Amino acid sequence: MHRIIASTDRSAASDRRQEGSHPRRRVAASPGRFAALLVTTLLLGALATTAWAVDVRGSLRIPSEYGAPQPESAQARELNRYWDEWNGFLDPRPRRFDPSRELAVVLTGPGELAAEQPGFAIANGGLRPCTIVERAGANLSIANNDPVTHQLFAEGLADFGPTPTAPGLARQQRVAEAGAWPLRDQRYSHVTGHLHVLPDLIARAAVQRDGTFLFRGVAPGAYTLKIFHRERELHTAQVTVPEDRELVVDPIAIGAAPAQ
Repeated sequence: MHRIIASTDRSAASDRRQEGSHPRRRVAASPGRFAALLVTTLLLGALATTAWAVDVRGSLRIPSEYGAPQPESAQARELNRYWDEWNGFLDPRPRRFDPSRELAVVLTGPGELAAEQPGFAIANGGLRPCTIVERAGANLSIANNDPVTHQLFAEGLADFGPTPTAPGLARQQRVAEAGAWPLRDQRYSHVTGHLHVLPDLIARAAVQRDGTFLFRGVAPGAYTLKIFHRERELHTAQVTVPEDRELVVDPIAIGAAPAQ
């Protein structure tokens, strides 16, 4: 009996020595677990960054006579008749001022230009909108949604020459300096607009036909709200965007303006 116990003790001691002679193995984190942890951390950081961004909305009160078009000359009617030709099915709608096509509502202030801003295009024979506001140093992109080639240029801005833009493509133009310039089309005289380049542009609003406008995801802080119509600055006001709720700006009245 004693001999068996001694043998058992020696076997246990040998097992302990063998166990102690090998270092313990550490289980390394798998690449999948590390990637999942990294993605979770990035998502939490993004949520923390954007959680404070809120929408800013408002409305414009525009007189019915605002922006009434001037009568066209005989020469202008001849040049533009392609765009005004009746299609034989639908009666043409009376011309009336459309804020979504004419106005630009923007925020300026400290910080960088917010991502995913409303864009610009040429469609149905005109700039949409015809008042274009971009930040100095940014790349201006104007999509050509018409079935014809356009040659936009900024009058007085040497870098913005009449480069042809084929249907389905976009005119890309870096606007380096702040200022304001008329926009023209070398091929179609009725395509006109105005370019404003601001050094502190933060956001552009999406403007609707009924005069309502909306900024998406604006960071809290103090800004200047500006409204442009072609070469004119119609309105300037200070706004403070809160941290915890959407900001609704009081209705803005637009005064009478000379006919365009």
